[in-house]
Amino acid sequence: MTKMHCKAMLMAPLLTLLYGCQPDAPAQQAVPAPVVSAVAATAQAPAAAQVAAAKPETKPEAPAAAGAVERALAQKHGCFACHMIEKKLVGPSWNEIAAKYRGQKGAEATLISKVAKGGRGTWGATPMPPNSPKVGEADIKTLVRYILSLK
Repeated sequence: MTKMHCKAMLMAPLLTLLYGCQPDAPAQQAVPAPVVSAVAATAQAPAAAQVAAAKPETKPEAPAAAGAVERALAQKHGCFACHMIEKKLVGPSWNEIAAKYRGQKGAEATLISKVAKGGRGTWGATPMPPNSPKVGEADIKTLVRYILSLK
């Protein structure tokens, strides 16, 4: 028996059960009883079991993209209203900030202070408004560490 003929023999009873359709060709109607009962049992199984059986095994989720948590935190606190990661907006880009402070001793503490208390004059006439206490100290540290990690 060919694969095509076997598929036709299996599909006919399934279509009959699901849609009430009858096959056109007489050869397709002659399906062995074990096949019909197996198809009928499958069609009557709970939908969840059918879906679970048809679903391939899933792999565990991949870790979040680098910086995704920090970007979500910046979005939550409104940082992107004035800053972008790669381009200047109102304030300097985070990449510019990272480049300016890269390798400087005490850079992290300096930036944490500027973000918390605000600042003026480092990047031009537009001041950096204070973000503390609206933004918590832990969030400010997380954001500054992320900015300094940028290349």
